[in-house]
Amino acid sequence: MNTNRTTAITSSVSWKLRIVVAFFLLVAGSTLNLCLADEAFKGDEGAKPYSHLNFQNNPDNFQFAVIGDRTGGHRPGVFQGGMDILNLLQPEFVMSVGDFIEGYVDEDEEDDNETVLRSQWAEMDQRVAVLDMPLFFVQGNHDVNFDPSEMVWFDRVGANRGYGHFVYKDVLFLMISTEDRPKQDVDSELRAQYDAIKTGELKDPKVIQQVVMELEHWAGEINISDAQVKYFKKALADNPDVRWTIGFMHSPPWAQSDPGNFAKIEALLANQPYTMFAGHTHTYDYTHRNGRDYITMGMTGAGVQQKESVGNMDHVAWVTMTDEGPIISQILLNGVLDKRGAVPTQQDFLLFRPRQITQTGQSLGVKSVPNLRDLGGYQTVDGQTVASGLLYRSNQLHGVNPGDMKMVADLNLRYVYDLRTYDEMQSRPEELPPTVSHVWLDVLADSPQAGPAMLEKLLEDPKLANKELGDGKAAEGFRNSYREFVTLPSARQEYRKLFLSLGNPDMIPALFHCTTGKDRTGWAAASFLTLLGVPEDVVMEDYLRSNDYILPMYRKVIEGAVATGVEEEIPLSILGVKQEYLEAAFDEMESKYGTIEKYFADGLGINEEQQEAIKALYLR
Repeated sequence: MNTNRTTAITSSVSWKLRIVVAFFLLVAGSTLNLCLADEAFKGDEGAKPYSHLNFQNNPDNFQFAVIGDRTGGHRPGVFQGGMDILNLLQPEFVMSVGDFIEGYVDEDEEDDNETVLRSQWAEMDQRVAVLDMPLFFVQGNHDVNFDPSEMVWFDRVGANRGYGHFVYKDVLFLMISTEDRPKQDVDSELRAQYDAIKTGELKDPKVIQQVVMELEHWAGEINISDAQVKYFKKALADNPDVRWTIGFMHSPPWAQSDPGNFAKIEALLANQPYTMFAGHTHTYDYTHRNGRDYITMGMTGAGVQQKESVGNMDHVAWVTMTDEGPIISQILLNGVLDKRGAVPTQQDFLLFRPRQITQTGQSLGVKSVPNLRDLGGYQTVDGQTVASGLLYRSNQLHGVNPGDMKMVADLNLRYVYDLRTYDEMQSRPEELPPTVSHVWLDVLADSPQAGPAMLEKLLEDPKLANKELGDGKAAEGFRNSYREFVTLPSARQEYRKLFLSLGNPDMIPALFHCTTGKDRTGWAAASFLTLLGVPEDVVMEDYLRSNDYILPMYRKVIEGAVATGVEEEIPLSILGVKQEYLEAAFDEMESKYGTIEKYFADGLGINEEQQEAIKALYLR
């Protein structure tokens, strides 16, 4: 804290500083550890009405705040509430970790793009104009993901490539760009395919879909150029004796199996104290790496990525810089009220809305999508937890009523992966919130019978059903179908696309489904959870839960089929799930590949590095 502010505290304290003092004493544990010295308190000799410590009025101490992601499906009012709270707390300045604007544009519409982007930035400027202190911008992928947005960024900020540094009270602040990627890095064939899509020459929907997914993967990559490393090498050389260095960036390179050039920056910092901040994941995470603190910020208004987790929070980081290093606290936006005891903004009530907690593995209670479940919350064999709010499974999203559609929209999904056949999609078209992208992955394209997708039609003919499916034939047919999930070329191809996409932080939260959400979806969920390390019995329990939500939905169908003479076991075998089905798939997987890791590597073409990246994204 500076001298002027300390003087104000000991004399006529302003209302703002009173709030700051009270907050620090009760919550933040900051440097305002006030103790009255004899010369400051005149009273009787002996016992004194204060603690034994002295005023901490070091002029080199100061406070600043860090804000998390605002966009990627931002929730109106939350960011504004954060700005109002910062004005209550009065840090000396505010740092960001990027993603200020949504930034989605059509690169073909150059004139319109610039107008849209500048309008988004104008709205952002309006939001931050209320701050009483400076805000430092750091590049996020939403801010500079495409050529037009990058042009507007550089026009506004004026930085060479969106990175830089400054020194304040003997602390070096590094503004690192993880989006510093030359556009020519895009594979030439991929760029040519993308150009063909724009011109209309490429029309195959599955090829278009694959190109878009690969571009998303590319856009989500962390890139720190050699030029940037050179820049920070000089910045560090020019400031060799600073008391601390603090870095800020958007994507956390330390969460990747290969941090790339970030490792070179870490090497430059190896012999001095430092702290790192990042964002991008929308989920708070703390890592102790190289003996230092690495913090991934949660949200300051961005789309929700997790539920039922301490990482799912709107917050700002409060940093008190001392001679011994930074003292870091996380201030939840829904825990700060103004002097009236009221929410510190007229716009935001989302911050203070109680979260709906769902038991692990249970249906989310969406009546028209009864098998909609969060795959998070499960414990792994090594004591980690599968993150909630990132990945969902369900039955088909067709016939969703308006009220339930709002519940689906509240999941803030980016992508929905449809594992149905073409005929299933045509007969029951997908219904999605407007912000969600649909991806079709026909797992059974190479199956001669498309097993689970077609069998229920046989229930319409009792004699044929009993002949073709009675005496355990239905169950045997499903066991064979589950083996096909492992061996069919189309299944391996489409599951590969699915899991690679789910391993991209820019393509989640996501949901995958088939018709009833039990078979093709069941194997996808079971194999994915197994890869993450969830115990076999827990995986089976999650799989069998489909019976709790699907069979009641088909109760009248089952009763009607039995009434016409169909053996009861037949519709139960077709419309429900059995342990033996999933066991057949795992037996086939072990027979062909040995382990789940080899199935992913050799069967799906997802190598060890990619598998570890998936685990790093979903495990806490």
